[in-house]
Amino acid sequence: MVKEDKSVWVVFFEGIKIYALNIHKFFLYMAFPVLGQLLGLFMIFGITYWHTKNFQDLAVKFPALNDISTMLICIILSVIPGLLIWAKAFWDYLVSYGALNSMTDGYLNTGRVYDFRAHNSVVTKKTFSFIILWLLFSIFTLVSLIPVFWIIGFIFFIYFILIFQVFTFENGLSPVGYFRRSLQLVKGKFARTFLLMTLLVVFTYYLLTSGLAVIFDALNLTEKLAKVFENWAYSLPVENFEKFGITPMLIGKEAVNQIIFFIVVGFTLPIRSICWTLWYNNLASDCKDYDNCEAKPKKKSVSKKTVAKTFKIEKRGIDPEIIRRARLEDDEY
Repeated sequence: MVKEDKSVWVVFFEGIKIYALNIHKFFLYMAFPVLGQLLGLFMIFGITYWHTKNFQDLAVKFPALNDISTMLICIILSVIPGLLIWAKAFWDYLVSYGALNSMTDGYLNTGRVYDFRAHNSVVTKKTFSFIILWLLFSIFTLVSLIPVFWIIGFIFFIYFILIFQVFTFENGLSPVGYFRRSLQLVKGKFARTFLLMTLLVVFTYYLLTSGLAVIFDALNLTEKLAKVFENWAYSLPVENFEKFGITPMLIGKEAVNQIIFFIVVGFTLPIRSICWTLWYNNLASDCKDYDNCEAKPKKKSVSKKTVAKTFKIEKRGIDPEIIRRARLEDDEY
């Protein structure tokens, strides 16, 4: 039986619904990956700023610090904790690109979001392929930033937008194969995929970011935080850039805007992952033959590379233990 082809709007609102019903779980899961990166950066730049501001006083109290090498060693050692926190949070954030797809799959099968560690293991058990996938995607992104490649880069970005869903649910592919499979799935559905991406970008990158910015302004947090970053910016050599309108005040305001943007984008990553998983499920149900995947239905054929039409976890290679734990209460695992 062929599944009904869902519209982009159905996928979009279904994704928001799943996120809203489980928002406390997703917030808990994304808390360290998002806030941990901010904490790590605050520790790194805060400690560096403190050392710079108090360098002379420290040199008077501790003559050994008059040696620049000793001072640099002290600064490096003091920022290591912040660097470790940032690195761990950053890695967890990357892992969430695959784990959230698994969580969505689990929800579709059980109606619950649960067992974060088990879903993370879906990614970590293929760590090498995952790292290579991110490396290839980073290279592709850097090349796409070159002006001459903007248009073609954007087009291929749409075609490659399902690479993390392919990585999560389809085994036996190489990192290059994830890109190829995503292209095959999106082929013939480019306009609809672009529409879904547009909806997600406008909703999570613009509307929700603007909403949080209004809340920050209402609570007078924007001005207070901007003042903190402005004082930090005075320690930077910005005099040469003031003729371009770049002032410590501007840096302070932009820093706050970027923090708001990062928080919203980070905590709404589950929305985007849910929607793209639903969209992957929708396209995969129409695209069974891995080697000859087209937009139009194909005749059924028996092949070792056949991709499952349904979203059954046992057919996706996800640990059945996840299903068992779904039957337990939250405090039982």
